[in-house]
Amino acid sequence: MKHQILAGSIALSLSIGAVAVRADTAKLGQIDFPTSCTPSAQSTVTEGTLLLHHMMYQMASARFEAAAETDPSCAMAHWGVAMSNFHPLWPGIQSPPEREKGLAAIEQAAGLDAGTSIEVAYLAAAAAFYDPELETYPERKAAWAEAQRRIYADYPDNNDAAAFAALAMLAIASPGDRSLAIQREAGALLEGLHEKAPQHPGALHYVIHAYDHPPLAEAALPFVQAYLELAPENPHALHMPSHIMTRLGRWEEAADLNRRSAAAVLAQPMIGEAVSNHYPHALDYLTYALLQMGEVEEASETVATLLSTADMQDVFGTAYAVAAAPARLALEQDDWEAVASLPEIPYEGLDWGRYPHALAIVAFAQGIGAARTGNAEGVEAALARLADFSDTMNDRGMKYWVKLASAQSGAIEAWQAYETGDTTALAMMLAAADLEDSVGKAPVTPSHVLPVREQLGDMQRLMGYDEAGVSSYQAALIISPNRRRSNQGIAEASGN
Repeated sequence: MKHQILAGSIALSLSIGAVAVRADTAKLGQIDFPTSCTPSAQSTVTEGTLLLHHMMYQMASARFEAAAETDPSCAMAHWGVAMSNFHPLWPGIQSPPEREKGLAAIEQAAGLDAGTSIEVAYLAAAAAFYDPELETYPERKAAWAEAQRRIYADYPDNNDAAAFAALAMLAIASPGDRSLAIQREAGALLEGLHEKAPQHPGALHYVIHAYDHPPLAEAALPFVQAYLELAPENPHALHMPSHIMTRLGRWEEAADLNRRSAAAVLAQPMIGEAVSNHYPHALDYLTYALLQMGEVEEASETVATLLSTADMQDVFGTAYAVAAAPARLALEQDDWEAVASLPEIPYEGLDWGRYPHALAIVAFAQGIGAARTGNAEGVEAALARLADFSDTMNDRGMKYWVKLASAQSGAIEAWQAYETGDTTALAMMLAAADLEDSVGKAPVTPSHVLPVREQLGDMQRLMGYDEAGVSSYQAALIISPNRRRSNQGIAEASGN
């Protein structure tokens, strides 16, 4: 099977197959992560931990599994398998196969001598996440984060304890906290770690996550370059700096990084037949950057490539990309008919029951399209689906996505009110914009699919309030800098 990525005018393809995976540690950074495993297993555990810090979870899991085969008494190899099947910063909940695999690893480790006290602590932290008495994913993540931070408190001179503690802080930080207090604290910790251990991948990677917010993005630039130099062929190390370029509205650089990241995914060994979620994630970010540059044709080709790529990894990163990219392609062009007719299931081959927060994006887009074209029946259908998805997300403790869906429903209802001449439409849109702004941006997305604050500007201008519209666009640009639609709205309202 061939999988293709468009990189400007160059197409790259590579057959994907089940092959052995081995990391080139010279291109991943350096860590000192001693364990009680045999010397031959120790080197493989180190490789796995390096990959863990890069969030190359599939490859990391393969290395830890190899370490366990080399040394069946290596408890930390099973810790690594458990950690590789848990993704602290990724917004999707853990899949049933991942949880099953992680639980099995924890059970195997429990029957082994962990060795040193810090190894015991690492295993206990991982076990806290897999505690069967914790019902929701946020509860499990919080339990792991608390235990992981205790390790750093007990071992303040341990570099990996510091890196994982910062990751734990970011994992539980609220994206809607405008003070960004936890992100700033984690960033300071990671900057100190980088000074101490300049080749540590966790310090460079996680600090970019910490500063993945417009007020902090400039502070990440030195670390962006260092991370690219540290791991120049690693797909996620190529993609992650594009988060900062996106936060700063530097679209050509963001596009180039994601072309390189997607190509790197296909150029590296894969686990089994599934295409890594790093591939669709890069293509979604690429689509967004291209649209902001006005490169609609290449953006359309990129979305077509994404949706025609078979057998992509069944995780939330994939589900989000295939839901968001085609929606934003139409929304950014104000193609309301195309938006309204988006398929409810954007891509076959995923267990969509696990991804109500991705399907909510599709329903939101359909609802906006239906409202903007006066299709009342389509509006009601979209709102009903959003309500169903919200119920499911609420049951799963996914509070962030429930609030986001509420803001999305509010925007649809506001446009429907506007189209019917309801004088409360503007107040409804303002309330929806305030709600969306309060939840912040999840790391998986380059921006809200169509920011409600920007839609508020659209509605204000349609109602003849150009000055207010400009203010709304300017407010949207603070959160999502250099967006093409907002810039155009300001220019048109100013008579330029």
